[in-house]
Amino acid sequence: MHLYMKPKESLHFYRKHCLPDAAGGDRFSRILKHILTQRSYYPLYPPAEEMNIDYEQFQSYAQLPVTPDVFITPSELRYFIKDVIGCVCMNPGRLTKGQVGGTYGRLLIKRGASLEQGGERRSPCVAAQVVKI
Repeated sequence: MHLYMKPKESLHFYRKHCLPDAAGGDRFSRILKHILTQRSYYPLYPPAEEMNIDYEQFQSYAQLPVTPDVFITPSELRYFIKDVIGCVCMNPGRLTKGQVGGTYGRLLIKRGASLEQGGERRSPCVAAQVVKI
């Protein structure tokens, strides 16, 4: 099983600059599908001026060698859990929002779950939830 986490906020940036609303459908799913199919934590070249990219480390640490089974990308945007091309994608939100509680995510993953069934990727995740504090 491959679990990838993206520590830096990027969904807000993609939503604003890369994939406008004009394409229709679920914008977060389109953004996540773009990241997963480009196999890069930061699939834009050249990068936006406000993004700091260390190109010496980029090839070693910013590439996704395989499509992950679980992809966690925290964001200031509304929390969600989505299945995108066989990958469970989660934005658990923020643990705190100002001086009040925020949200966190929980996943129940079945050990040894088959990722391929009938030629399609299957998620190893049995249950997922975003919990409000």
